[in-house]
Amino acid sequence: MKVAELIKMLQDVDPESECILQKDGEGNGYSPLSGIDPEAIYIADSTYSGEVYSAEWSAEDADMEEDEWDTLLKKPRCVVFYPIN
Repeated sequence: MKVAELIKMLQDVDPESECILQKDGEGNGYSPLSGIDPEAIYIADSTYSGEVYSAEWSAEDADMEEDEWDTLLKKPRCVVFYPIN
């Protein structure tokens, strides 16, 4: 989902409503939204899973070589919503 789609979906929602994240597609758990990382980079492993890196990390934080990290930093950013636990 793109940010514009999320904004459109949220336009008629009470702005004081709590944000809750579903653990997985089957509804096996839920958690309140704790925050977001708008400086994330998502690398898909498949159509339903992948890895996320924060653009604020260093190559060492990401466990990558400098040139590999520099290449990754050129990819588009995404927004990650993260739960309390």
